[in-house]
Amino acid sequence: MREINQKRLVYFEAVYEHRSIRRAADALNTAPSVITRQIALLEAELGVTLFERRPRGVAPTEVAAHVLEYLRGCQAHRQQLAARLQAVESMEEGSVRIVASEGFMDHLLEKVVGPFCAAHPRLSVELNALSMTNIVRAVAEDEAHIGLAYNPQPDPRISFVASAPAPTKLLVRRNHPLTLIKKPLSLQQVLQYPVALMPPGYGVSQVIETLEYAEHIKFNPSLRSNSIVALKRFVRSTNGVAFFFAGAAATPELEAGQVALLDIAHPLCAAAKLRLIVRQSRPLSPAAARMLMEIRRNIPGFGIGSVRSEKSKSKPRA
Repeated sequence: MREINQKRLVYFEAVYEHRSIRRAADALNTAPSVITRQIALLEAELGVTLFERRPRGVAPTEVAAHVLEYLRGCQAHRQQLAARLQAVESMEEGSVRIVASEGFMDHLLEKVVGPFCAAHPRLSVELNALSMTNIVRAVAEDEAHIGLAYNPQPDPRISFVASAPAPTKLLVRRNHPLTLIKKPLSLQQVLQYPVALMPPGYGVSQVIETLEYAEHIKFNPSLRSNSIVALKRFVRSTNGVAFFFAGAAATPELEAGQVALLDIAHPLCAAAKLRLIVRQSRPLSPAAARMLMEIRRNIPGFGIGSVRSEKSKSKPRA
C-alpha cells in the first residue's frame, strides 16, 4: 500500500460524517465532482471500496471505519505534537544539558542552575563536570546544549558565545614562603616547590603545556589529579603548589584565609579565558536559550552586550 494522501482523507472524513457527496461538498465549499474524484483516488490508493451508493447519499463500508480510526489517530497525534511543542515553547516541558569545568560547578549551581530550576520546575536540567576537551566534544556532538570551559582550543564545530578573563594563578597554603613575595611570581620561583597538576585534556593543563613549550621547561608533578578537591587538599596540607584559574573554585578556602592565589608573571597565564560555548549554527530550544542568557548574566565578565559572539576557528599552534 502506498502512502496515504492526507488531503484526500479530509474529503473522506467529510463524506463519512455527512453520508452524502453533495453535503460534504457544501461543507468543504467545493464541487461534488472534486469530492467524487478524490474519494475514487483514495480507494485506488488503498485498494478497497470505502462507500456504497444508496438512493439517498452513501453508506460507509466496514473498511471505512478502519480508515476513520486511522485518521482520528493521526489527528490525535498531531494535536499531541502541537501541545508538546507549545509546552516546549512556554518552557513547561523540555530539558537543558550543560557541561562545565569542575571549578565552576558551585558557582553555576548557586547563581544560575538552582534559581533556574526553582523558576521552571517542569524542566529537566542536567549538569555534568568534564575536562575541557570533553566539554568541547560534548557540545560539538550535540550531547550538551551549553558548555562552560576553561581556555578551550578553537574548534570549527563550536562558537564562543562569550568570553571572560580568567588568569591562571598559583594556589598555595596560607603562610607559604611564596606569599612573602610581593610581586607576580616567575616560573623559576614556582619550580622550587612540589607541584600538583590536572591531567592532560583540562584547560589548566593546556596552559601548562604551552608554558613548557614556550619556556623550554618541564613541570614534574608530585601529584596529578582531575579532582579540584584533591588539589586544594594537597596545597593545604603540604608545601606544594597548584595551578588554578581565577574564579570561584577556591572561594570558600580563600574567604576562610586557608589558601592564597598568587599572580604569575607570564603573559600566557594572564591571557587565559573562560569560554561559554554552543555548537556552531545549532538553534537552541527556548529553555536552553534562556539558560544561556542566565549564565551570561550571572557569570562575572559574561555580561550580556559586553562580549560579542564569535565563531571558533582552528588555528595552528605556534
